Amino acid sequence: HASAFELSVFYCGFGGDFCGQSTTDDVHPGASFVILAFVNTNSDGSVTFDSANHPYDLVQNWQNSGKKVFVSVGGQNGNWNYVFASQSNIDTFVSSLVNIVNTYGLDGVDLDIESYQATPRTVANAIIQLKAALGTKLIIVSP
Repeated sequence: HASAFELSVFYCGFGGDFCGQSTTDDVHPGASFVILAFVNTNSDGSVTFDSANHPYDLVQNWQNSGKKVFVSVGGQNGNWNYVFASQSNIDTFVSSLVNIVNTYGLDGVDLDIESYQATPRTVANAIIQLKAALGTKLIIVSP
Protein backbone atom coordinates (compact mmCIF):
# COMPACT_ATOMS: atom_id res chain seq x y z
CA HIS A 1 0.00 0.00 0.00
CA ALA A 2 1.55 3.28 -1.13
CA SER A 3 1.86 6.17 1.27
CA ALA A 4 -0.45 9.14 0.68
CA PHE A 5 2.28 11.65 1.49
CA GLU A 6 5.99 12.34 1.13
CA LEU A 7 8.02 13.31 4.20
CA SER A 8 10.68 16.00 3.80
CA VAL A 9 13.11 16.78 6.61
CA PHE A 10 15.78 19.42 7.12
CA TYR A 11 19.25 18.25 8.15
CA CYS A 12 21.23 20.95 9.94
CA GLY A 13 24.29 19.12 11.18
CA PHE A 14 27.42 20.54 9.69
CA GLY A 15 29.49 23.61 9.02
CA GLY A 16 29.24 27.30 9.66
CA ASP A 17 26.91 27.87 6.71
CA PHE A 18 24.30 25.54 8.18
CA CYS A 19 22.13 25.81 11.26
CA GLY A 20 24.19 23.22 13.17
CA GLN A 21 21.31 21.63 15.08
CA SER A 22 21.71 18.02 13.91
CA THR A 23 24.69 16.19 15.34
CA THR A 24 24.14 12.68 13.96
CA ASP A 25 22.16 10.96 11.25
CA ASP A 26 18.86 11.91 12.85
CA VAL A 27 16.87 11.78 9.60
CA HIS A 28 13.62 9.86 9.93
CA PRO A 29 13.85 6.55 8.02
CA GLY A 30 10.52 7.27 6.31
CA ALA A 31 11.70 10.55 4.82
CA SER A 32 11.61 10.84 1.04
CA PHE A 33 13.58 14.09 0.89
CA VAL A 34 16.49 15.34 3.00
CA ILE A 35 17.17 19.06 2.75
CA LEU A 36 20.62 20.28 3.82
CA ALA A 37 20.00 23.60 5.57
CA PHE A 38 21.10 26.31 4.96
CA VAL A 39 23.56 27.90 2.56
CA ASN A 40 23.45 31.65 2.25
CA THR A 41 24.18 34.12 -0.49
CA ASN A 42 27.12 36.50 -0.78
CA SER A 43 26.95 40.12 -1.91
CA ASP A 44 27.79 39.14 -5.52
CA GLY A 45 24.93 36.61 -5.61
CA SER A 46 27.17 33.57 -5.23
CA VAL A 47 26.45 30.76 -2.80
CA THR A 48 29.18 29.42 -0.54
CA PHE A 49 29.13 25.77 0.45
CA ASP A 50 31.09 24.47 3.44
CA SER A 51 32.75 21.58 1.60
CA ALA A 52 35.09 20.80 4.51
CA ASN A 53 32.15 19.74 6.66
CA HIS A 54 29.93 18.20 3.96
CA PRO A 55 28.53 14.85 5.20
CA TYR A 56 29.52 12.82 2.12
CA ASP A 57 28.84 9.43 3.70
CA LEU A 58 25.44 10.45 5.06
CA VAL A 59 24.36 11.89 1.71
CA GLN A 60 25.46 8.70 -0.05
CA ASN A 61 23.62 6.53 2.49
CA TRP A 62 20.44 8.60 2.14
CA GLN A 63 20.57 8.41 -1.65
CA ASN A 64 21.30 4.67 -1.57
CA SER A 65 18.18 4.20 0.55
CA GLY A 66 16.06 6.02 -2.06
CA LYS A 67 15.96 9.48 -0.53
CA LYS A 68 16.45 12.62 -2.63
CA VAL A 69 18.98 15.06 -1.13
CA PHE A 70 18.62 18.79 -1.72
CA VAL A 71 20.54 21.84 -0.55
CA SER A 72 18.50 24.73 0.82
CA VAL A 73 19.35 28.36 0.12
CA GLY A 74 18.11 31.18 2.30
CA GLY A 75 15.89 30.56 5.25
CA GLN A 76 15.07 33.11 7.88
CA ASN A 77 18.50 34.75 7.66
CA GLY A 78 18.98 34.47 3.89
CA ASN A 79 19.57 37.67 1.93
CA TRP A 80 17.81 37.28 -1.41
CA ASN A 81 18.33 40.97 -2.19
CA TYR A 82 21.92 40.07 -3.06
CA VAL A 83 20.74 37.55 -5.64
CA PHE A 84 18.05 39.71 -7.21
CA ALA A 85 20.13 42.94 -7.26
CA SER A 86 21.17 42.53 -10.91
CA GLN A 87 21.20 40.09 -13.80
CA SER A 88 24.92 39.61 -13.18
CA ASN A 89 24.21 38.54 -9.59
CA ILE A 90 21.48 36.17 -10.78
CA ASP A 91 23.92 34.64 -13.29
CA THR A 92 26.51 34.22 -10.52
CA PHE A 93 23.91 32.69 -8.19
CA VAL A 94 22.76 30.18 -10.80
CA SER A 95 26.27 29.10 -11.79
CA SER A 96 27.51 28.74 -8.20
CA LEU A 97 24.42 26.81 -7.07
CA VAL A 98 24.48 24.48 -10.08
CA ASN A 99 28.18 23.87 -9.43
CA ILE A 100 27.41 22.85 -5.83
CA VAL A 101 24.60 20.51 -6.90
CA ASN A 102 26.75 18.84 -9.55
CA THR A 103 29.96 18.70 -7.50
CA TYR A 104 28.28 17.02 -4.53
CA GLY A 105 25.86 14.82 -6.48
CA LEU A 106 22.75 16.40 -5.00
CA ASP A 107 19.28 15.82 -6.42
CA GLY A 108 18.10 19.41 -6.37
CA VAL A 109 17.67 22.66 -4.49
CA ASP A 110 15.23 24.19 -2.06
CA LEU A 111 14.81 27.94 -2.43
CA ASP A 112 13.60 29.20 0.93
CA ILE A 113 12.67 32.71 -0.19
CA GLU A 114 11.23 34.43 2.86
CA SER A 115 11.96 38.07 2.08
CA TYR A 116 13.06 40.10 -0.93
CA GLN A 117 12.57 43.51 -2.52
CA ALA A 118 12.70 42.53 -6.20
CA THR A 119 9.72 42.38 -8.53
CA PRO A 120 7.90 39.06 -8.80
CA ARG A 121 8.95 38.94 -12.46
CA THR A 122 12.64 39.16 -11.47
CA VAL A 123 12.20 36.32 -8.97
CA ALA A 124 10.29 34.17 -11.47
CA ASN A 125 12.88 34.78 -14.20
CA ALA A 126 15.71 33.82 -11.82
CA ILE A 127 13.92 30.56 -10.95
CA ILE A 128 13.31 29.84 -14.64
CA GLN A 129 17.01 30.45 -15.37
CA LEU A 130 18.01 28.15 -12.50
CA LYS A 131 15.65 25.41 -13.69
CA ALA A 132 17.09 25.59 -17.20
CA ALA A 133 20.62 25.30 -15.80
CA LEU A 134 19.73 22.40 -13.47
CA GLY A 135 18.12 20.33 -16.21
CA THR A 136 16.44 17.30 -14.69
CA LYS A 137 17.36 18.25 -11.11
CA LEU A 138 14.43 19.34 -8.94
CA ILE A 139 13.58 22.70 -7.36
CA ILE A 140 11.42 23.29 -4.29
CA VAL A 141 10.32 26.87 -3.68
CA SER A 142 9.00 27.79 -0.25
CA PRO A 143 8.01 31.12 1.29
